[in-house]
Amino acid sequence: MTFSLRLTADLALALAARAIGNKNGFRPILQLSPDTDLRTASASFSVTSHQKDDGSLHSGALVPRYRSPILWIAGSEPLDCPEVARFTNALVASGRHVFLQTSGAALKRRLHEFQPSSRFYFAVRFDELDPLHDRSNACDGAFRVGMEAIRMARLAGFVTCAHLVVLPGAEDRKLEALHAEITKLDVDGFVITRATLSPELEKTAKRLRRRILSWHWALLSDLVESVALPAPSRNSRQTARPPISESQADNFEEGAEAG
Repeated sequence: MTFSLRLTADLALALAARAIGNKNGFRPILQLSPDTDLRTASASFSVTSHQKDDGSLHSGALVPRYRSPILWIAGSEPLDCPEVARFTNALVASGRHVFLQTSGAALKRRLHEFQPSSRFYFAVRFDELDPLHDRSNACDGAFRVGMEAIRMARLAGFVTCAHLVVLPGAEDRKLEALHAEITKLDVDGFVITRATLSPELEKTAKRLRRRILSWHWALLSDLVESVALPAPSRNSRQTARPPISESQADNFEEGAEAG
């Protein structure tokens, strides 16, 4: 597993600012939603900022708005948002580390829109080891789609990580088996978070982080969970992740070679 020096430095600086109570400090990690942040910001910047000849969004316009060094794009499937690639490329160009969480089903048709960078990670989400993963996504082949997404992204030169989500009733041995299976793909890292605010799931997630993750990825997992899980009073605002449709899985299978 790898964890870049620049990402380590960004984590350290942001955590230090938070620890000393810097009034001008910022969260070490910020979650963006494709349903709100991406569409709103993309529309705004398209009107107010200059664009380069290649049509990409001027990255400098993004710096004042998003000061966090690490941005986690999640919620409903980000790859279903038309502007997500342009927005992501601009955020990366502005010096942010960007993680884009995806089931992987739409990656084949969108991969060419993204630019490989050591600051950009495709975070492919897995709920369980096949076939439980397929059941939670209401789609046969969801696990296979996620695995193929990692292969495709790596062949195209992208940095990848797997996002393992601990669901109610999850067993350590099954999640460890899932970790071992994905590790065979030479993935760059893992993020482990719990699906709900359940104290029992919190214990399981922390135990697994200690057992199978380096301290870098364990820390990042904890930070991702802090923004991915809403406070109890805001549960109603949590966005459910839609299931992968069978047509998406079929489309992914065709022409799966990276180009």
